[in-house]
Amino acid sequence: MNIFRLSINSVVQKFIVVLAFIPRAADAHGIEFYYFLPIPLINYLIAASTAIVLTFVVSSLFVRGYSPDHQYWRVNILKWRFGKLITHWFVTFLIRLLSVTLFVLVISAGLIGDQHPISNIAPIFVWVIWWVGMAYICALIGNLWSVVNPWKIIFEWAELIYMRCTSGERLSRQLKYPKNWGVWPGVFLFFCFAWIENVYSNSVVPKEIALLALGYSLITWAGMFFFGKEVWLRRGEAFSIAFTLFAKFAPLEIRIANPEICSHCTVECRGQDGVCVDCSECFNRASFVDRQLNLRPYAIGLLRKEDTSFSMMAFVLLILSTVTFDGFISTPAWMNIQNIFLQFVSEISIVASFGFVAFYIVFICIYLFFSLLIAVFGGGNYSAISIAVKFVYSIVPIALAYHFAHYLYLLLIQGQLIIPLLSDPFGYGWNLFGTASYRVNVKFVGAEFYWLTALVTIVLGHVIAVYIGHISALRIYRSQKISVRSQYPMLVLMIGYTVTSIWILAQPVISRG
Repeated sequence: MNIFRLSINSVVQKFIVVLAFIPRAADAHGIEFYYFLPIPLINYLIAASTAIVLTFVVSSLFVRGYSPDHQYWRVNILKWRFGKLITHWFVTFLIRLLSVTLFVLVISAGLIGDQHPISNIAPIFVWVIWWVGMAYICALIGNLWSVVNPWKIIFEWAELIYMRCTSGERLSRQLKYPKNWGVWPGVFLFFCFAWIENVYSNSVVPKEIALLALGYSLITWAGMFFFGKEVWLRRGEAFSIAFTLFAKFAPLEIRIANPEICSHCTVECRGQDGVCVDCSECFNRASFVDRQLNLRPYAIGLLRKEDTSFSMMAFVLLILSTVTFDGFISTPAWMNIQNIFLQFVSEISIVASFGFVAFYIVFICIYLFFSLLIAVFGGGNYSAISIAVKFVYSIVPIALAYHFAHYLYLLLIQGQLIIPLLSDPFGYGWNLFGTASYRVNVKFVGAEFYWLTALVTIVLGHVIAVYIGHISALRIYRSQKISVRSQYPMLVLMIGYTVTSIWILAQPVISRG
């Protein structure tokens, strides 16, 4: 993402007065001007680590069991007038139509619009509004992506037309999805996306974005065609997998009151508790009386008894390593590493690619190592792989927190560029809505606010992760003593990543050439 950030710096800097100070303290990462921390960075690291430890202690002392997730507090907002309104078929249709329109607009702008990244809506919409903004919405509100996914909508419309032309025959071939594939197709596709985001030098060229989007569209529609829409969205469509993971943290869920509806589900949606939650296939098939759109406590979705897999673990760690690498490659430390490798390799992209892959491998190795320690501390009844899979959802709050902290400035400041671009999406000099003259307001969020918000977010994410890890341990070992003992390695891992995240956040941004 920093590639994009730097590509629009020339425009943003027209509105920013850069404060030049002699470096004497940590600078807030991701901000276009220096912010000197009021107290030494080490104090923040100690305070954050202390918060993690206290959470572990409190959880160990007072959390001694966990009720089945079907007993958690929830309220069905479909019983409210507002809930009925937002789920009305006409409102839903308008939202879906808008999504497809934006999808076509972005593709068209990328192909035939002005190719300067600042003058074309494609880069800012894809990298900031969609990727960053949708992640925020899914985590803080609910899985809106399942409603507005343009690939899903277009395929549904195509299938509807096909069924009418063939007297009810389905467009999808409904081939049996290989069980051993897991979500590996999604891992591969997200890996490619993350590499493009962090390494590919033309990631902000509008035409490149449009062509890549079209290529991904063909892959997605092909997966839906062969294996079925819902199956591919759950297993192969990278962003549906990612946003669904984030939505497990959200306070909104969809639920089916009648379990008989789920007997025809193609994705086997019911978890180990036999409850169908967050399955759009069953929700769409159910009548209004069987549908629930529930308010629930934050992060409770991460505690559902669901079957996980090694491939899902790989996906979660890929998200985590990607956003961490995105932050790290703008630090002086990475510049020093890069300069060393450039003595042997001439291309920066090769060095960045090596770093990107190495980061992912290191994250997997570290997580598996600590999973082994958890298995040993837990008595050796489970393998390291089994533990790694069982605890994978405890990593999601960390990935989400750093995603929020790392991209907050990007969304709030540079995201404002969408305002003039909506009036002139192709860069042709239009002013459709009278906003073409809008200029970015860099005072919308200050450096101090950004730093403190990011800091609190990272700490809170790790606190939640510690709690979820403790609950997971109780569920696995069923013994308070063994559960607490097994979490000592996880506590060390959480503190380590907390320190790493805050350190990266506090580094000055170094321009990548």
